Amino acid sequence: MKTPPVIEGFEIVGLLGQGGMATVWKARQLSLNRLVAIKVLSSNVTNGPDDLRRFCEEARATAQISHPGIVQAYDAAFAEKLYFVMELIDGYTVGQWLRRKGSIPLPEALLVAESVAAALDYAWEQIGMIHCDIKPDNIMVDADGTVKVADLGLSQRHLAQMDLTDDVLGTPHYMSPEQIQGGALDCRSDIYAMGATLYHMLTGRFLFDGKPSAVLDAHLEKAARSLRLVNPELPVPMALLIEKMLAKSPEDRQQNWRQVIESLHRVGQGLPPADVSATCVSSMKRDAETEAVVRSINRKIVWKKNPIKRFILGAR
Repeated sequence: MKTPPVIEGFEIVGLLGQGGMATVWKARQLSLNRLVAIKVLSSNVTNGPDDLRRFCEEARATAQISHPGIVQAYDAAFAEKLYFVMELIDGYTVGQWLRRKGSIPLPEALLVAESVAAALDYAWEQIGMIHCDIKPDNIMVDADGTVKVADLGLSQRHLAQMDLTDDVLGTPHYMSPEQIQGGALDCRSDIYAMGATLYHMLTGRFLFDGKPSAVLDAHLEKAARSLRLVNPELPVPMALLIEKMLAKSPEDRQQNWRQVIESLHRVGQGLPPADVSATCVSSMKRDAETEAVVRSINRKIVWKKNPIKRFILGAR
């Protein structure tokens, strides 16, 4: 049995969850008589006073964001360990949903993706905040069905300083190539992670599986099976959307969350994304039907852009 922490001003009610980076407790904030969630970080994710200060600054910056799709952060402080006080969500994570059902139907997956995209677009546009750890277990569904992103900003600054070990990061199944390589990050890194999350949601499988080092290498160098070969009922437009989100180069992905949302709307209407690439190097392969659709789309683009060719072919 995990020993509850002693935190002044809070009465610990019970354990909500635990992982390699933190333990989450349900607690009552005595001053306001409200239930909250307290995330207590493990000692192996802090390296000294500067880390503690940065963590607290990041959490307090996140607390300035108020959006219905983001779990509200209330405060961060250091007692015996670093802890964050957050809104308590009465619901479940998408990860729990996946483990219970195996996969998530397309309409529900589209709704989750759009909700996450709207929340992260708000955070990015308001204060330039990125998440760096988008995955099913950091997406929550509350009692009334509202989708909320958890842990926004708590990992952004620190992940670049960590060793990429299973103990610290959990699974690397959703990490973008540039994050793995320690490169500069922006919202496009989260877009890649959401693409890997969508692949998992729709197929019930990780994009890449195996030992952490092998998975990290695969994000850099390999391409997973098309989701339509895993689940043939999924439409080609969905495959094209995820393929672009999973482009290995950030320049080949959607450049912001608004473009993702626009593409999600098109997929919901049975239409392909507006910006289909014929040469995208993605972490997901194309199936034969999707490849045929891409060729057809690009033939139409050439037709529209080449009036001489259009005239000659039309005169035959």
